[in-house]
Amino acid sequence: MSEVYYVVFGFNGRLVYVDLTKEEIRVTELKEDWCRLYVGGSGYATRLLYDLVSRETEPLSPDNVLVVMTGPFVDTFPVSPKTAFVTKSPLTGYLGKSIVGGSFGAMLKRAGFDGIILRGASEKPVYLAIVDGQIEIRDATHLWGKDVLETSRTIKDELSNQKVKVAAIGPAGENLVRIAAVITDERRAAGRTGVGAVMGSKKLKAIVAYGSKKVRVYDREKLIHLMREHLGAPLKSPRGVGLRSYGTSGGLIGYALDGNVPIKNWTKGVFDKVDNITGQTLQKVYKSRGVACGTEVVCSIQCHKELQVSEAGWDEWEKCPEFETLALMGTNLMIGDGRALIAINRLCDRLGLDTISTGGTIAWAMEAYEKGFIKTEDLGFELKWGDGEAVLKLIEMIAYRRGLGDVLAEGVKRASKKINPETEKFAMHVKGLELPAHHPRRYHSIGLAYATSNIGASHLQGMTMLVERGILLPEYGISEIPKDIESKVKVTIIHQNLCAFLDSAGLCKFGVFGIIDFNKIAEEYTAITGFKTTKEDILEAGERIWYLERLFNLKLGLRVEEDVLPKRFIEEPLDEGPIKGVTCPINQLLELFYHYRDLDPRTGHPSKEKISKLGLDIELD
Repeated sequence: MSEVYYVVFGFNGRLVYVDLTKEEIRVTELKEDWCRLYVGGSGYATRLLYDLVSRETEPLSPDNVLVVMTGPFVDTFPVSPKTAFVTKSPLTGYLGKSIVGGSFGAMLKRAGFDGIILRGASEKPVYLAIVDGQIEIRDATHLWGKDVLETSRTIKDELSNQKVKVAAIGPAGENLVRIAAVITDERRAAGRTGVGAVMGSKKLKAIVAYGSKKVRVYDREKLIHLMREHLGAPLKSPRGVGLRSYGTSGGLIGYALDGNVPIKNWTKGVFDKVDNITGQTLQKVYKSRGVACGTEVVCSIQCHKELQVSEAGWDEWEKCPEFETLALMGTNLMIGDGRALIAINRLCDRLGLDTISTGGTIAWAMEAYEKGFIKTEDLGFELKWGDGEAVLKLIEMIAYRRGLGDVLAEGVKRASKKINPETEKFAMHVKGLELPAHHPRRYHSIGLAYATSNIGASHLQGMTMLVERGILLPEYGISEIPKDIESKVKVTIIHQNLCAFLDSAGLCKFGVFGIIDFNKIAEEYTAITGFKTTKEDILEAGERIWYLERLFNLKLGLRVEEDVLPKRFIEEPLDEGPIKGVTCPINQLLELFYHYRDLDPRTGHPSKEKISKLGLDIELD
C-alpha cells in the first residue's frame, strides 16, 4: 500500500465502503470539513447516516447502514481509545450508537482506514478481513453458530495471525436479538442499542483488523509530552486511584450506600447481600489483576480487572463484571452470589448480549412472573428473584430465541406490549432502551440525561451522576455540586456536549472526567490534528454533534412525548433506604432543558437560528 498521507492529521483519510449484497468493496475519502465539524467517531458516523438512512429504513433490512468509525485520538494517543458502532437501532428505531474500548479501532487505523461503511446483506455468513491495507469478504459459514470467543480463536488460527483484532457477534446477533452486542476478542462490548442484531441481519459474523501503518500527527513532540502528563494524572486523582484499584466494580458499594443502584427492578432501597458482590469482595475471594482494556492500549488506570477462576471449562483469568453488570444483573435481580454473576457475565459475552439491556429485561420478566403475568409453564421453570441458575437458563433462551426467550429477545418495550399492556408500567426504558444502573431518584440530572439522550437511556451520554457526587468541571464553571433545577439542567447540557465530543474524538471518558481537565484535552486535540482548539471549541463541537443526533432522530420520527422517564421514578417513591420518599421532578427539568437547548417544547425541534449558529451542514426535511 502506497504511503499517501491525508491533509487532516490524526486520520488516514480513507473509509472502506462495503455492499454485502453486491459483494462490492471500494475505498472512499474522508471529508476534511466533516472532520472539522463533527470531529470523527460517532459524530462523523452520524453525519454519514443522516444522508444514508430514512424514516422508512427498516433497521434489520439490507437497506440499513452500520458505520464503524474511529476518531483522531485512536492510536495516536493510546490512552484507552474508543471506536463507535453507529446505525439505526433495531431496539429504538432511532440513533443506535455503541462505543467500544480496546485495541480494535487502533488496528483498523493501522490497517490503513479510519472507518467502515456497511450496507446490504450477504446471502451466506461472511466476515470482513482488513489486513495491511487489503480488504476481503471471507466465508464464515463454519463460524455461524459459534460463540464470540470461539469465533475469535478460529479466525486467528485461520489467518495464522494471533495479533489480529476481532469484533464479532454471537448467537444472539445471528438470531436478530434486539439487545445483541458486538464483542471483541478482548471482551470489550459494543453493547447498547442492538448493534449486534444489525450485523446479524447482514450475515456479517465478524470484522477483523490488523496492520502496522502509523498515522501522522501535527506535533508529535508536544503530543508525547502531553501523553506523559495524561498518563500520570490518574495516579494523582482519587477517582483514578479508585478505578486503578478496583475498576468500575469497586463503585458498587459506595453507590449502594448512596442509593444509586437499581434493586428489585427499581422498587427497593436496600439489598442486604450487596457486600457479597462488590468489586472489593470479588478481588478478595479471587486472585485479581488489572490490565489495560487492550493489548495495544497504554493506560495507567487499567480499570479492566481479571479474576483467577480455576474451574473446569473456564479460562484461567476471567473478566470481572463491571459496575453496570453487577448492578443490573446483581442488585436489580436480587442476586447476591458473586460466582453466579461471573458466570452470567461470561455467558452474555460469549453469546453476544448487552448485560445492561438483558438485566433490565429479565428484571421486568421477574416482576411479571411475581405478579402472575408470566407463568411457570411459560418458562418450564420458576423465575424468582435471586435465582442465578434461572437467569442463566433465561439468557440462553433469549440468545437462541427459545420459548419465552423469543419474546424477551425483543427488548423490554416490545415484550411488555406483547405479554400484557399492564406490564408496561414496570418496563424500565427510555425510547425503548433499557435503563443503566444510575438512579434518577437519587441524581435528578441523570434522570434528565436519560430522558433526553439521543440513543435512549444511557449514563454515558451525559455522566452527570459524577458531578452530583462531587467530580466537578471548574473549567466550565461547575465548581460546586448542583442543588437546584437550573444548575442540574445546565450540568446535564454541558455533560451531554462533552460526552458527544469524547465519543467522536475516540477518547475514554473514564480517563478524562475526574482525571484531567478539558484545557489539556484541547491541547492534545490540537497537537494531534493541528486544529487550534480551546476548551470552548470542544464544548461547541460537542453541542453541534448533539444537535446533529437530535435532528437525525427527528428525521426518523422522534416525538417530543418520548423525552420521558418511566413513571415509577416520578410517581412511586421508595419506602426505605437512602433515598426514601424521593422522586424525580422530570417535568420541571424538561421545561428548562427545552428553554436552554432552544427546542420547541411542542415538537422538540431546535430553532433555525440554533442550527445556523452551529454551522450544521444538513438539509432539513
